[in-house]
Amino acid sequence: MSKNLYIASELARDNLYSEVSPEDLEWTLAAGASTETQTFYLVTNEGHFSFVQMIHSNIGLWNPTIQFTARFFGAGINTFKSVNMSNFKLSPDRRSAQADNMSIILNPECNKYTVTLTHEQELIVSFEFERVDRGFKIGGGKTYFGQDKSTGFVEHKFWPKGIVKGNIVVDGKAFDISGVGLFVHAIQGMRPHLIASRWNFVSFHSDIASLTMCEFETTPHYGSIKVNQGGLILNNKLVGVSVNNEAQFMQTSLDKETGYHIPNRIRYTWEGRTLDTEERFTARIEIKPKILMDKIDVLNEVPYFLKKIVQGKNNYDIFIYSYT
Repeated sequence: MSKNLYIASELARDNLYSEVSPEDLEWTLAAGASTETQTFYLVTNEGHFSFVQMIHSNIGLWNPTIQFTARFFGAGINTFKSVNMSNFKLSPDRRSAQADNMSIILNPECNKYTVTLTHEQELIVSFEFERVDRGFKIGGGKTYFGQDKSTGFVEHKFWPKGIVKGNIVVDGKAFDISGVGLFVHAIQGMRPHLIASRWNFVSFHSDIASLTMCEFETTPHYGSIKVNQGGLILNNKLVGVSVNNEAQFMQTSLDKETGYHIPNRIRYTWEGRTLDTEERFTARIEIKPKILMDKIDVLNEVPYFLKKIVQGKNNYDIFIYSYT
């Protein structure tokens, strides 16, 4: 372990798996520079892809910013929407959130979310996301930065599979988004550009298996260390969590616009032990991405004052690439 990095899996030692409790689903709204998100990644029965996300950003000196973002990909449509919200408030138990024209409500049993948003006819979202089996986090869920763990942290909590029922309207066109999905509650307890130089993320679903992977590589200041966590569901049961995982770009090509090497062939590997029997398991997916869904200049999406802070500190842009 780096003297400046305390990884969740190494802090957990042999107890990698921890269940996601109702308290883990509470919005923390951490003080100082922090970003907290709840994100639903959805794969519809028709083979379309969508995600919806609520973002609470706090940089300490200004009022927090609230955004609701959504993407829909399918039926000849590839669109991304970002809506700034106001009048943000939490339920008394801090497990549900509301703002103007939107809400993410957790039921009393803490196993189902109801998500709604109305932004004129440009974007209307309405769906339920019900957890399959159980959620997971790695150990305590947090990776800490700094010699005394005081610089900041990153935290992830997963519902690796859920059943989705609902609809989305994009630019006046309605789509049934019923299917399956992944839910992630994440907190970045420091400025995002100080945490990682790159991210890899997988949400895979088949008839019998679901695989989740979340990997980030720390900045050179923290040793350029890859931190990976994932889960395996078989026949609607969480059978294993793993941290000895890898995302390998087997072939790449240079994107002249960004200078980023886009993968043409990717191999994802999960290695771990089953939760009930401690048997070793290995899962592997190899894909050749055919469709580049988007290239997003993240700094162009964040508020002006935050953009200036990031550029002033590091003077670089951040890009996100998504594939299907």
